[in-house]
Amino acid sequence: MKAIKFMLSACVAAVALTSCDKEDIVPQVQDTRMKSVEISLENVKFSGTRGAAGDKINKGDAVVVNDFKVFLTDDAGNVYNAKVADGSADAQTYWTSEDLATGALDAEFHYVDHGCMKVVAVANLGKDMTYPEFLQMKNLNIDDEQDSKDLSLYAEANLTKTNEQETHENTTFEVYKAELTLKPRISRFEVDGFRVKFNATPKYSSIQITDLLFQHYDSETSLHTGIEAGSHVKHILDLTEQSEVYNWFNNTTKAKGWYWDNFATPLEITPSTPAADVVDAAGNNAPLAYHFFSGTTIPTFVIKLVVDGLPAYLYSKGLYSADNLTGGHPTAITEFEEGKIYRMSAQGEALGDGSIPVDEDDIDPMDRCLDITVDVVDWVVELVFPEF
Repeated sequence: MKAIKFMLSACVAAVALTSCDKEDIVPQVQDTRMKSVEISLENVKFSGTRGAAGDKINKGDAVVVNDFKVFLTDDAGNVYNAKVADGSADAQTYWTSEDLATGALDAEFHYVDHGCMKVVAVANLGKDMTYPEFLQMKNLNIDDEQDSKDLSLYAEANLTKTNEQETHENTTFEVYKAELTLKPRISRFEVDGFRVKFNATPKYSSIQITDLLFQHYDSETSLHTGIEAGSHVKHILDLTEQSEVYNWFNNTTKAKGWYWDNFATPLEITPSTPAADVVDAAGNNAPLAYHFFSGTTIPTFVIKLVVDGLPAYLYSKGLYSADNLTGGHPTAITEFEEGKIYRMSAQGEALGDGSIPVDEDDIDPMDRCLDITVDVVDWVVELVFPEF
């Protein structure tokens, strides 16, 4: 889909809602009948995709909106209609990327029943979805939420009364406001490359990275509630059984999925060149990105290697924040947050490195686990690192 041109600052849509009533009589205050709703959107964009993601998503970048729809509703699920300011036509409630390409949106909803108590906004779900269909829609599938330019987005906010008033057609109305935060239900994990910390006397002369696999994640979540559902996906059931691990990687009939990247040209690391970036077929840097539903399920990733000509692998046993690395072991990450980017970071190095750090001593057939430190950007990025 075409990416939208205007920006929604830090994924926030400011929504101003104004109460009003239509009567052909002298001005009077009415906050128990009709309401008017004014919505102002600015600053919406989102960039990047999974695997060979191209440019990173930077702190403060916002989500791409291909289409946008507003529902005026209440806690009981009732939907309220609206008119334009002069009452001559129904108010617009759906906008395409072409509608939004001018850089800003000013939408007004008038003559809304006083029972309307909140606003729900959805994006990238299409024009025809009704609010009852939205409430009953199937859970999102993580396989369908990997394109950061076409993520399912949701926001909801109650109306709050202000001290302002407006007059329309000889009637004075109370003004209500609400603020919506338009978010995806996913967290994003970014990997630029790999870095090995060799000993003063290196144990190995050549380490090749051939594959990167993510597993142990929730397959489904509700767009409306954010509650995870479905199975915890484990492509390899027992990572301590090397036959299972190698059989999975060596199976040439398995389908290619977003959760697994095989490097056509292995990324080679040596004591003289201890770091390797992911590159595309043209030799350009191509950072990888993977989306997971936010929550307490912490994904595990598996790295397949060839070490001095022999097969090996590592898998993560924890993720840790790269913030405040001094003064002891960093804080373990126990929950992924919506709209955050978790970027790999070599422990003890400047944030933003983007590489998975591996200690040479971790590459041992008897102990394949990693601790991983991660960085968090808004979208928010957090640097993280692994423990092996």
